Amino acid sequence: MCGRYSNSKSVTQITKEYPFTVKNIIGESFNLAPTQLGYVITADEPNLIQTMHFGLVPHTAMDKKKLFINAKAETLLEKKSFRPLLIKHKRCLVLADGFYEWNKLGDGLPYRIVLPEKDLFSFAGLWSRWRNPITGDPYETFAIITVTPNEIMAPIHDRMPVILSKKEESLWLSKDISIPDLLPLCDQYPAEEMNKFRVSKEVGHVKNNYPALMEPVISQ
Repeated sequence: MCGRYSNSKSVTQITKEYPFTVKNIIGESFNLAPTQLGYVITADEPNLIQTMHFGLVPHTAMDKKKLFINAKAETLLEKKSFRPLLIKHKRCLVLADGFYEWNKLGDGLPYRIVLPEKDLFSFAGLWSRWRNPITGDPYETFAIITVTPNEIMAPIHDRMPVILSKKEESLWLSKDISIPDLLPLCDQYPAEEMNKFRVSKEVGHVKNNYPALMEPVISQ
């Protein structure tokens, strides 16, 4: 599972890596949780960085309470909430500079996972536009796709987010690629290009959002 991540970069830093127009500017996020806004780039508007709420609400849902934080890569074509999004190009890049995971297989303590050679990267995501049945107001949301863990993640969790390379980002957003060619992009990121370390338990509180949450701790 990937239920908490960060994008602590300024708009200037983000657009240096992704040189596109930013539709809505939000503050830096050191502990981005479900229902909060994050930056995404969609297949429909690949030259635009926009904001959506983390936690996908299917367009058929009766209310916003039904949301999906993650979508398993192995069952994307089987789930009615995800299959139409995959096929109809409702794919997106979720911009991040790291993510958090709790040691599900051990002491339960939180870890931060980063890519030392990349200040900013993207998760493979799916997005949807839900409309309030009473007001008609749109509510745009996204989910992060996950896959089985690589060697660095396996000791702490049985899932990890799909992290895309630059080449894979273009393919993920392409409307010309076939589904059979698209699905192999949802694979494990190389463990040797990742690093993990323990962080404060304070990251578990969704209201906490400050830089020290991203710093390593020796003991809890």
